[in-house]
Amino acid sequence: MSAMTTLRLAPGSAPAPTRARLRWAGLRDVEALCALFRAARPGETNDESEMAAWLEHGGAIVLEAEGRALAALRWREEGRGWRVDPVASLPEERNMGYGRWLMTKVEAHAIRSNIPTLTIELRSSEALPYYRRMGYRRPDPEGEPTTMVKRVGGTWQVQEGER
Repeated sequence: MSAMTTLRLAPGSAPAPTRARLRWAGLRDVEALCALFRAARPGETNDESEMAAWLEHGGAIVLEAEGRALAALRWREEGRGWRVDPVASLPEERNMGYGRWLMTKVEAHAIRSNIPTLTIELRSSEALPYYRRMGYRRPDPEGEPTTMVKRVGGTWQVQEGER
């Protein structure tokens, strides 16, 4: 992926000017990412050392406009795949399609990196239909209902029921 992708948003859907950019985050972004995650998830601790660990053992992608982070997605290595943290969006920026865009970019990055699976632990069952539509499935029907897995790489197009 290029270092930066520019997205033109629908009029009225983002702060003026209506341009946002998507880029890989680095350690220089720890403070801004922590602020975004705190705003997106009140009551959760998102300290700088935790955020730095995500970046050092995985990565993050951030969508920003006018230097302000609107949404971000982070992942880290886990076993043979990546653990993906649910998308964090500012409350006023939700339902804009940013999450799907971020997930698509991370999935494409995983495919290019030859990562076999992505695992996500959802904070509530309300998000299950959203992630199911993106191809995430429960790895164990008897296990945690909010743990979802998606195969990527060479098998990402094939759904489990199509074999």
